[in-house]
Amino acid sequence: MTRFLIEIKNADVYLRGAKILSGIHWTMGMHENWAVVGNNGSGKTTLMKLVFGELIPVHGGEVHWFSNREHTPLREIRNKIGFVSAEYQADYDQNITGLEAVESGFFSSIGLYDTATKKQKKTALEWMDFLGITNLAGKRYRRMSYGEVRRILLARALVNHPALLILDEACNGLDIPAKEVFLSTIEKLSRTKTRMIYITHHIEEIVPTITHVLYMKDCQIFSQGKKQAMLKNKVLSNAL
Repeated sequence: MTRFLIEIKNADVYLRGAKILSGIHWTMGMHENWAVVGNNGSGKTTLMKLVFGELIPVHGGEVHWFSNREHTPLREIRNKIGFVSAEYQADYDQNITGLEAVESGFFSSIGLYDTATKKQKKTALEWMDFLGITNLAGKRYRRMSYGEVRRILLARALVNHPALLILDEACNGLDIPAKEVFLSTIEKLSRTKTRMIYITHHIEEIVPTITHVLYMKDCQIFSQGKKQAMLKNKVLSNAL
């Protein structure tokens, strides 16, 4: 059997009687990093909700995770997936330090209400060092810039060593310098075992570590394949 991170077959998704995803067929291989690209309303975030298990396909559609086609508890799946988004950042407004915010990833909590173990603190600091943000360990979360917070939340998403990291419009709200810093930060993930899905409507945000591109259009997959082929002008002009 070919190993995979995500396998979706013939997936239609409805919400309140309206079809919000149509005929989705997509497989993400074990060593691939994907960019999911499309205009607002194209179905990008809805597709990620399907990947995250928040939505369920109908009419015999299937979603499988991590090379397992048997039933897997949703909690077990989500424990292997990290998630960062601008929307989540708006909800995470806590009067804690940068290190405490990163440590909260061990408990999947907004804010830190449990005491991290010595091993967890060490792991949190190691990820902060890897991402170049140890200078933020003692800084209060509410005093950080928008870009600093985004990188803190990235470290938070990585502390459990997820097999898959979903970055949903992760550069939204960042000015150009902060965006450049964030994109260079996620490029470092190519040196880890964590694979990535990067959701955007900006082609220029596709970093070198991305291997494949999937275009969403009108709530269905318009085109997908290796990055080099997907970034050709003819494909771009039809997809966006």
